[in-house]
Amino acid sequence: MYRFQNFLDLIIETNGRNEFDNYFENEYSRINTANINDEPSSHSITLNIVDEIPKDLHPDAIYRKKHFKKLFTFEYSIVSLGTNNVVIYFKDHPVRRLYVTAVGVFVQAQVLEPVMYLSFLKQGVLFMHSAGVSKDGMAYLFPAYGGTGKTTLSLSLLTKGFDFLGDDLIIVDPTQKRVYPYPRPLHIFTYNVRNLKNARIPATTVFFIYFKNVLRFFLERILRTEFLISTRVHADEILKNLRLSQPAKLHNVIFLKKNGPQQCVDLSKEGALELHAAAIANSADLNASLFEILDDQVSVDEVREEEIKWFSVLLQHVDYFGYLNTRLIDLDHASNYLDDVEAR
Repeated sequence: MYRFQNFLDLIIETNGRNEFDNYFENEYSRINTANINDEPSSHSITLNIVDEIPKDLHPDAIYRKKHFKKLFTFEYSIVSLGTNNVVIYFKDHPVRRLYVTAVGVFVQAQVLEPVMYLSFLKQGVLFMHSAGVSKDGMAYLFPAYGGTGKTTLSLSLLTKGFDFLGDDLIIVDPTQKRVYPYPRPLHIFTYNVRNLKNARIPATTVFFIYFKNVLRFFLERILRTEFLISTRVHADEILKNLRLSQPAKLHNVIFLKKNGPQQCVDLSKEGALELHAAAIANSADLNASLFEILDDQVSVDEVREEEIKWFSVLLQHVDYFGYLNTRLIDLDHASNYLDDVEAR
């Protein structure tokens, strides 16, 4: 069992499929906060890897069969979505024996974590698409669209005395103004190899990163669809003296973007909270996968309403909110930008 603070228990039943056991242990062992004598959390998700999807599931079960990236067909069913105790059945796929990551990434990003996103949201907790660091117990969050510089910026700050919260997903309780670490493996691409200064990526890892880039090139041209094939590396494997952050106080939120000027936002203006809360929600990617699962406009609208509500609460409690074009700053001196923010 993996516990994410006191918000959610994740039970994974792989039924002897060790490849999945190893995959999820690598993903969640550094995040797990479970103790052997813990009482069960009030919210749980159980993921079952099965030979076949059971035929006699509850009438409210959601069944999906998805042809993913024109390569693989995956099947899964979700029982009691939106309740305190959700059960997922995922049909095993033969490619698991050759390359479990190809299946594990789908299960995680397209099924499991979108369901986690909803479970957190129902509790008034945000599972943010954001990088994050902390210093002196204060959390700095960097929500962004993919490829905007979350990983590069957060890792550059780790070499300047900041502690690591995560580079892609962060758990935030906006009501309690608390930010919790979520240190999954980093998703490293070729541009990260060029941009991650002060990081020591092993030569074998660099080889696989470039090999996957070549593979991606050919797959995109043969199948005429976009692929993102990352190599997964833990931050403490490439950065010396990395410190994992303890839970920290919500402090500053800086939305990363690829173009345009830097901007400090006055959230006291009429409509500003909802406007910028919607911008953060739109940059999430787990909600897009969740909406595919829901496939119901009423349910989608309800989730959207909850997102705006809780992101607005988040922004009410920050000391600073603004937008940053990472291409306009020297990442070697990114901490100077945060110093300027503190001086405002």
